[in-house]
Parts: sequence; C-alpha cells; structure tokens
Amino acid sequence: MKYWFALNISLLLLFCANCAFSVRSESNSTVTEKSRIALLEAEQNIEKVRKGNARINLQNFKQKDLSIKIRQISHDFKFGCYLKIDGLTSEQTALYEKYFKQLFNYAVIGTYWDVTENKRGEHYWTNFDKEVAMAKRNGWRIQTAPILWGTNQAGTPSWLPKNKPELQTALNNRIKSYFEKYSETANDVELVNESLSPEPDVFANTLSNSYVETAFYQAKKLSPKNRLMLNDYGVFGSVSANNYNNDKYLALISELNKKQTPIDIVGIQSHANREWYSPADVAEKLDRYASIGKPIQISEFSTQTKNYDNRKIYERILGNYRSGIWTDEKQAEFYREFYTIAFGNKNVEAIVQWGFDDIRAWLPGIGLINEQNQTKPNFAVLDELINRKWRTNLKIDVKNAKNAEFRGFFGVYEIEVFSQGKSLAKQTFELKREVPNNFVISN
Repeated sequence: MKYWFALNISLLLLFCANCAFSVRSESNSTVTEKSRIALLEAEQNIEKVRKGNARINLQNFKQKDLSIKIRQISHDFKFGCYLKIDGLTSEQTALYEKYFKQLFNYAVIGTYWDVTENKRGEHYWTNFDKEVAMAKRNGWRIQTAPILWGTNQAGTPSWLPKNKPELQTALNNRIKSYFEKYSETANDVELVNESLSPEPDVFANTLSNSYVETAFYQAKKLSPKNRLMLNDYGVFGSVSANNYNNDKYLALISELNKKQTPIDIVGIQSHANREWYSPADVAEKLDRYASIGKPIQISEFSTQTKNYDNRKIYERILGNYRSGIWTDEKQAEFYREFYTIAFGNKNVEAIVQWGFDDIRAWLPGIGLINEQNQTKPNFAVLDELINRKWRTNLKIDVKNAKNAEFRGFFGVYEIEVFSQGKSLAKQTFELKREVPNNFVISN
C-alpha cells in the first residue's frame, strides 16, 4: 500500500511539473521488467537476423599453415544521419566530415521546397548538390527528404497557391521537377512527411488527405526504381503528447496498403521530447508496424535533454520508465537501448540520427558533437556499437585445409590470406542475406 501510494504521488508530481503531458499508469517496476526482457530478446534477435554464415574456399595455396584475416569494412544496415553542411567554414566542414564518416554510411539530404524553390519557378539546389557530392565522395548511401511537407506550412514556399486546381498542379510540378533531375541521386526518397501532424497540413486542408495517395502514384510512375517513403511521428512513448499518432499512423498505412499505394518504406520518427522511451514500448510499437510487412526506417531520431529557451539547463526525464534529470551520460544510455531494440527488429533497415552537432541542432542537446566540437558520450556509444560490437573482425588459422567458415554481420568484407606473416592474397566480398555465401580466394 505504501509503495502504491508513493508511486501515485510520484506520478502526480510528474504531471504537475509537466502539465502539458500525461503519462499512462503502468507501474515503473512492470515497465522495467518488460524492458529488461525486450532488451534481452533484441540481443538474441541481432545474432539471428543481422548475421549470416559464410564459407571461404582456398584454391592453389601450396603452404600448409595459413591464416585468414576477416575484416568487415561496411554494414548492410543503414546507420544514418541528417547531413547539413551549409554555413560551415572549410575547417568546420572537414571536421564534420571526419566525425560523420566515423559512424555513418547513410546520409539524409534535405530537399526542402521553401529552399529549393523559394521563388516560384526559380530553383536553387546548390547546397543540396554540395551535400550529395560529399556523400558520394565517401561512398555513403543517400536518402533525400522531404519532397512534400505541409505541416503548418513548414517546408512550403510562401507563393504556394490557395485554390485546389492550382495547388494540385504545384504539387504535381514539384514531384515532377525532382524526379526528372534527381531520380538517380538517391535510391530512397521521403515523398510525404507528417501528413498526420496535429498542426494544419496546408495540402490536406485544400486537397484532403487524398493528396498522399496521388503523390505516391505519380512518383512511382515517374521513377519506378526509387524506393518511396511515407514518414510521420507521434508513435513511441508513454507520454500522450509524444504518442498520439500510434494508432492513426498504423491505420493510415494499412488503408493505403489495401489500396495498393506504392509505399516502399515506412518511416517512423523518434524525437524523444525529454522522454526516455522504455525499450518495451519501442519493441512493441515496432512489432505492430512490422506486421504491415514493409521495411521500416527510424527516419529521424533525437533525444532532447536541455531546455528550449536556455540550452545550458538539463530537463527532467519524462515517461514511465526512468526518472531524474537528463545528463549526457543518461542520453548515451538511452541511445544504447534504443539502437539495440531497433537493430534487433528484422524489419528495421535504418536508423537516422537527426541533428549531428549541438550548435546547429533544431532541438537543444540532441547532437553527437557539443558546442566545443568535441564528441559526446552518445557518439562514443554509437562508435562502440557500430564499429566494434556489431562489426565482425576475425582471424582464422587454417592447417592442411582448403576452406574455413565464419558467421558475421551482413556487409562488405576484406578477406586476406597470410602465411608466416606474409600476405598471399586479398579480396573483397559481400556477405548477403538469404543466399549461399561462398567466397573463393585463389593464390
């Protein structure tokens, strides 16, 4: 009884301190236990769904004692980040690029309509082209985002028509102009963003929500090879202000799916607005969306830890999982948990960090680099996971044998054969899903 009373008092105080938010009443101990199980299951799933078996066949090697060095050089999974270099000096750009490529193999590049066509008929893609050039130079896969984003007029030019026929024509021209010029730039394209936002969608207000379906059919007809994404937010968490779209977004995708709307990727944003999402909640929500049968991308991931008006003040942790005040170390632990759960879901193909540096980040504290251009603890956690824990590097000694076997994370590998410390042969292979991975190396 004392525990239950104390728990409810704590929840009441939390509500009073954050009156704009409400939290469901599941007990903290229950959430903690469910999350412990969810993390354990995710670790097991990572071993099952993110790895494959491979055989190395050695041919024409006369030496009896050989050693094989197996080094993974890239991931199949898309570890991504929003790429934004406009406004940086050459020195800052070089540092930005260095840190970016230490972690990421997937760059999301902005195609905001209010930037690329601020004046009707005058197209400006200079910053976009520079960011594409950086991504290609480093071999990063690219997603462009967003083509259509009408939340409270965000991302829309001021000249946008108000009447229905002219607005539909403007949307058609916007889609056409992008795919005619940039269809080969990026395989993944975020076509429609935040059609379910609680703020007025300027497109839906005039055209109804049918504009979403129309946009996907038009884009797929223009460029069948591009993978098209529908993206929205308000899915994760126990705080009502953070999870209001959970059922609505799932219902929308299911409805569009029944109509055979050519949506290739389901994008789910994850802007943890001061809330520490429980691993159990994230796992349960991802399973719900995975049931649709389409690939999922965590399209925008961030964790606001500091006050919006005073970016030096850490905020109180919201939600029903953890409590206290945010710190950089707690933020890093949240990253570890979230990435583990998402990486452990076989339908998730990408996680995109949204905001690389704290200086220019749209929400306070969400970056991986602080105001002094130093890496933060969340950077260190991602470095550990992406470059060590979830990367395969092995050495196998082979005696009087013609083959060797290993199990590794999906991706590209450099495999080198040695004898008494001398390199005899080196080749690059890709460890793929659902195919026999037989690598042949000849002397």
